[in-house]
Amino acid sequence: MADPEPKLRVIDETTEEPAEMVRLGARGVSVETVERLPGRKEKVAPARLEGEARENFDGRSVEPGVEAILDQPGVAESVEQPWGVSDSRLVGLPYGWFVLILMALVAAGVWSLRAMRYGEIKVEIDHGAIREQVAKDVDATQEATQLVERVEEVVAAYLRAETIETILPWVRHPERVRPMIEEAWKIEPKQRLKYERMTLFQPANMERKAFWVVRAEVEEGEMQSLLIEQTGESEVKVDWETHVCRQPMPWNEYFANRPDSGALDFRVWAVPDQFFNHEFSDARRWKCFRLTAKGSEEHLFGYALAGSEECQEMETLCQSAAGQKASLLLRLRIPEGSVSPRGVVIERVVAPRWVIVDDPGEDAP
Repeated sequence: MADPEPKLRVIDETTEEPAEMVRLGARGVSVETVERLPGRKEKVAPARLEGEARENFDGRSVEPGVEAILDQPGVAESVEQPWGVSDSRLVGLPYGWFVLILMALVAAGVWSLRAMRYGEIKVEIDHGAIREQVAKDVDATQEATQLVERVEEVVAAYLRAETIETILPWVRHPERVRPMIEEAWKIEPKQRLKYERMTLFQPANMERKAFWVVRAEVEEGEMQSLLIEQTGESEVKVDWETHVCRQPMPWNEYFANRPDSGALDFRVWAVPDQFFNHEFSDARRWKCFRLTAKGSEEHLFGYALAGSEECQEMETLCQSAAGQKASLLLRLRIPEGSVSPRGVVIERVVAPRWVIVDDPGEDAP
């Protein structure tokens, strides 16, 4: 007899008694008896999320009705106001602000008008200052042009002069330097030089007087370096003493012969030194300076009494000079009976440079 067809039936989960269970497998249908696991006997309703009421929920997905909008304070007043009629006062904006804004606009207008007027006046003043400055520049340019032209004329005349009479009108302190020129030309007559052009024109003010350093090219000759004094707007004179580096006698001859006839003024370079011997061996009494001259390799040692005015001036001038090498005009004397082969006494600082700015004869009564 065939097995009855298995049927599905509801299993009561509230009991723990064994029950038959129909299992569907690959080989067919089989009925098994299974033990129930202990379980809860009472049914529990599934949990449910509780939420606030709809009227209290802000994140609504449906737009509110018109009544909700009309219920907002301040809206009904504007809705009830007739069309085309404006209220005599705007809500939330005091009258004081209108007054303040009006005052600010008036002040801004007044300031703009005054600024425009001031700008016009300032432009007129600026234009006047510019015109004045341009006029000054034009005048200064004309004066500078005239000065340069005059310098070239004087330099050309000075260089081509061959006699005392033709050179004296172009030199500084002509009365004082005339005997010096005559003496120098007896030893070596002056050569006529033809001026070609000026390669340097540089200011060199000294003791409130205007000087110019000029470098001039000549035809078939060496470059000539000149010191020019400006005595007027377009009047200049050449310093002959610095041009030839005038010395009372050649430096090499002074070194070799060591004349003790008196003090002589030499243009030298002075540098502080520490050489003490013979009658100048006392370093507490003397200050030593190494002296050299233009066109010579020989040197002498000049000694000034420590603490004297000459010594203090020498030290100051050397300290302020580049490399402590000062260009000075010194009055030197060889002591009578001196045994020092190179020692000389510095009697006076005639000038703190090689040029004599003021003519000594001008101060004489």
